[in-house]
This record gives sequence, structure tokens and C-alpha cells, in this order.
Amino acid sequence: MIFIYLSHLLRAFCSPFFLALSLFAGSLLLKKCRKTAFALSIGAFLLFVAASLPAVSDRLVESLEQQYEDRSVLSVPPADAIVVLGGSLRHSTGQPPVTHITDSSDRLLIGLRLYRAGKAPTVLCAGGNLSLFRKNTDPPEAQLMSQLLQEWGLPTSAILTEQDSVNTHQNATMSFKMLSARNMRRVILVTSARHMPRAVATFRKAGFEVIPAPADFLVGSTTPEMNWLPNSQSLSETDLAIQEWIGLWVYRLRGWA
Repeated sequence: MIFIYLSHLLRAFCSPFFLALSLFAGSLLLKKCRKTAFALSIGAFLLFVAASLPAVSDRLVESLEQQYEDRSVLSVPPADAIVVLGGSLRHSTGQPPVTHITDSSDRLLIGLRLYRAGKAPTVLCAGGNLSLFRKNTDPPEAQLMSQLLQEWGLPTSAILTEQDSVNTHQNATMSFKMLSARNMRRVILVTSARHMPRAVATFRKAGFEVIPAPADFLVGSTTPEMNWLPNSQSLSETDLAIQEWIGLWVYRLRGWA
């Protein structure tokens, strides 16, 4: 569990915003050394602007999203089960799950569409609660995902929930333990496109035969004339891409992917 908390801290410290803020803070601390302080200030400004450009964020996100292309539901081969990873719901607000779905909620929609297309007879919702970020009394995210899928018409009998995992590695190992016991090893994996490279590698390492079905693509909404105009969305997407690359490298170092 300590590793999980440390990994969140590492990603936060490597975010462009934090790095730019650190450079600016350094320039204030070293203001007596004018040349150094000036160089740090310029560096902070350039880093912040560059990370906020669609031209930069799109290339970083594309380096992840293009590894597994978008595909129609009908083109996905059949499997034993559909595994939908958590990350579709905001932290608990005390409201029903439909009122606090996120941009990543099309993971659930893709999972539902795959089931309705007859690609697998079972949908596994995977995701628990990381206590650092949620109350211990909150229901696991997988349970809320299941409730939402049932509200959308998915039969309760077709849904399994893995409610204890708090990262991708645990998603994979705990899902494998649950599904292999039911002789289900060929799975359609549904997660955000930028997360798919790490998720596929991790699930294969766990023992699954994986068919990727990416969702939640970020690249493609920016017009060419807007590529060089900084904006907050691009800053956020740059941060997401950097976090995902860091996560992939760490998983490879640990032998998880």
C-alpha cells in the first residue's frame, strides 16, 4: 500500500504544473543571484506554456493512444468476459452514481455495447477504493459501476464485481484470480485509450489473453489553428500523458508489465 501512495506522489511531483511551480519558487529563493533567478523564471514560464499547448499535449497523448486503435464494437472478436476498469466515477458525493460519472464513463458504455453485441456473456467491473482518497464507508467503485450498468439495462446475472483492487496491477491479478476460477482467460479489456498500453501489458502478465477495446480518446478534438494557443485542457492532458508514461516505466521496472 505504501508503494501505491508513493506512486501517486511521484506522479504529482512530475506534473508540468508542479515542476513549473518549483522552478518559479526556486527563482524567488535565489533572487539575489539575478541571472540564476531569471533563468529559473524563464524556464518555469516556458515549461508552463509548452505543457499547455495542444500541439504538445496531443503528441504526448497520441504516443499512448495510437498503440491500440479505436475500433467498432462489431469488429471486436468474442471472448469469455468483458473487463471494464474503474475510473469512470468521481469520488463519492452521496448521490447515485449516474450523477457523478466522469469523462471516462464511456468505458462503461463500451462495455455495455460489447455485451449487447454478444461479444461475451459476462461483464466484470474492476475497482475498489483507495482509502487515502475516499471514506472507508463508501461503496467500492465496482459496485457503483455495476449499479449504473444495471440501470442501463444490463442483467444482474451477467455482472461480476472485483471490489478490492486499487491500481492496474491489482486489477489484473485479482481479476485473473476471479475469472480463471470460472475458466475465463480470454477477455475484452475496456479502459481509456491512454491507459491501454499499461493495462494490456499488465493483464497479459497476469495470465490473460487480452483483446483491447479502448475508450475515452482525448486526441482529435483540436482544430489546427488552435494548436498553438495554450489552454488548461491541454495542460491537464499533458499531465495525464506524463503520468501514464511514468506508470508504464515503473510497472516494467517492477516486472508487472
